[in-house]
Amino acid sequence: MPETFIAQLSDTLTKKRSELKTNLHNSGKRIDAEFRAAVLDHWHSPLPPRANGQKRPAYAIDGSRRRANLTNGSTVFVAQALIMGEDINEPVTDVEILPGTVRAETMDRFADLMLRELEIHLAREYVEKIPEGSILYLDGAIYGMLPQLYPLRSEGIPEDRDYATMLLEDYRTLFDVCESRHIVLVAVSKTNRQALFSKKLQLQMGRSEIMEISDSALFDELTERKIGYSTPLLLGKYSFEQGKSNVVLEGANVQDEPAILSFFVRLDDMDDALRVDVPSVCVGRKERIGDLEWDLVIPPDCIIPIVQLLSSDYGGLQVYNALMYVTDMEVRLSKDKMYNIYLPMVSEVLGEELRIDRSERRFVE
Repeated sequence: MPETFIAQLSDTLTKKRSELKTNLHNSGKRIDAEFRAAVLDHWHSPLPPRANGQKRPAYAIDGSRRRANLTNGSTVFVAQALIMGEDINEPVTDVEILPGTVRAETMDRFADLMLRELEIHLAREYVEKIPEGSILYLDGAIYGMLPQLYPLRSEGIPEDRDYATMLLEDYRTLFDVCESRHIVLVAVSKTNRQALFSKKLQLQMGRSEIMEISDSALFDELTERKIGYSTPLLLGKYSFEQGKSNVVLEGANVQDEPAILSFFVRLDDMDDALRVDVPSVCVGRKERIGDLEWDLVIPPDCIIPIVQLLSSDYGGLQVYNALMYVTDMEVRLSKDKMYNIYLPMVSEVLGEELRIDRSERRFVE
């Protein structure tokens, strides 16, 4: 039987080859020469020389989560986060159960916010304990999350589990303490589907028809995967002015939080480009989210110290950042651990049988 599926797939691939190839490189085929040149004007290579001075203390925070759907319709969520660095190796975990009456899209949002709140609360706690002037690495972009922090309780979640509101308050404190203690907060994202850079560049070029091309596609295909970094975007209220995100900007008064500098960097030829977000205050700038929408005319000099930090901690194609890589490996929550250790623990404490629904059970038993 498996051979039959393989033969079927081979035939389908042959028939759809052109269509699949077009979709794979769709962005590259739609970019004209003028746009291509404009993008390359904002790609800087080579990287600046690595800093030779004394290295600052560095810490990294990462997290992982799993969910299990039960036969009664409820869903169990387990999340864990970890901070690692000089003389610190501190884990934290959390567990929640939501009833089956909660909508599927709300479940997904709840799970994402639950994990992020665990990570940022850990950052908020330790940013006051680590040495002044340290580096604190986070996994995942900052700017993409902030506009999504409209209240979760409006979606049927209890007020004491409104992770969106809790997370926003933790971000506020984190930004304030980073500024007062000169902590450099560097958020690194391995994946990115936003189109902020590409849209802004097209607008600056005076184009009336904006192509939807992700920034990752631009820097992956147009730079020939060569080492380098992009001109940073200074991000303000642009992404907050759409839908529910406006509630965050106006109702939660996010205008006073630091604007976010965002750029891409490739630390070696043929490696993936990483998206990096840094609060403006961490590089000596004072702009706030409410001061601007977005700006591309930012001197790249302000991010050179960040690029040098990332370059000095680069460990190769598999290890984009030595400390973040180790933290990621340590905190990763496997399916086996979720089903065979965590769920039985929850079941024992609750005094209830937690039976996984049939669709998941077939992959566990």
